[in-house]
Amino acid sequence: MRKRRPGLQQRWSYVVNSLQEIVPSYERASSRISLFGDRAMRNEAVAYTVRSGSTVLDLGAGPGTMSRLIVQGGGDPVLVDVSKPMLKASSFRNRVQAAFEYLPFRSASFNGAVAGFALRDSSDLISAVSEVARVLGPEGSFSICDLGKPDSTAKRVLLAMYLLVAPAVIGMVSAGRAGLKYASLYDTYLLTLRNSQLASLLSHFFESVKLTELRLGGAIVVRCFRPAR
Repeated sequence: MRKRRPGLQQRWSYVVNSLQEIVPSYERASSRISLFGDRAMRNEAVAYTVRSGSTVLDLGAGPGTMSRLIVQGGGDPVLVDVSKPMLKASSFRNRVQAAFEYLPFRSASFNGAVAGFALRDSSDLISAVSEVARVLGPEGSFSICDLGKPDSTAKRVLLAMYLLVAPAVIGMVSAGRAGLKYASLYDTYLLTLRNSQLASLLSHFFESVKLTELRLGGAIVVRCFRPAR
């Protein structure tokens, strides 16, 4: 049997369409679902990657939540998202509609890249990470904050139970009936690599990979670095 490549694959369109229907409530509901831990995670990821004057790719930028932090850190963000409605919710000038797997930029175009709760939504995770590595220049860094999937079976079951119920309930409270689309988080969790598998995959493209687990491993911050050759 052929081994399945990591990423959403056939579920990608369903998840993307679900996200497009919850644009107005995206930041509010996402923060609640993460039990208000998202801001600290985003800050940690941005602090690792962003330097004054650096050009930073915001992968899966959505309404620009990470990009606002990039600007605060002195960086110049370029927002990329496959969803036009998500990009339109942002007021930033440099916005590009594109899939993670086909970034329309020259190699070594960016000093850094960030992905805030977005990398798991790749259709093909290997291709997406390869593209990020390609567009980073020498000594480029890539930081990720995202939903995690711990190696412990017991912890995975607990998190699966939470994601099976909580996102839809919190989504309903935050956005009414449209908030039921947050239930797609459970789908992405089922297809997400375990944390150790993700770190291993990233290590094929970056020489330094440090993954920090939070909230029983259900949340992660990852720091990746490419030294100059």
